[in-house]
Amino acid sequence: MIKKIILLGAILLPFLIYYISAYITKRDSNKKFPIIILSLISLILLASVLIFFRFTDKDPSDGIYIPPKFKNGKIISPKTK
Repeated sequence: MIKKIILLGAILLPFLIYYISAYITKRDSNKKFPIIILSLISLILLASVLIFFRFTDKDPSDGIYIPPKFKNGKIISPKTK
């Protein structure tokens, strides 16, 4: 869940910063919205977050997945070996 929040933050943070700064400075509505710059910043943040999660993920991708089991009235968590 935290990964999804961080990914959404990486995408939406540049736009949120723009809206907050525009509200604080009370900019004119006639000026152009810098959509290209904000989109590029968002893509850079997204790529950096994806690269970060790729190298910090501790789950082995080449392991064997053991699904959850129901044993003696208890659920045994899934594992990757």
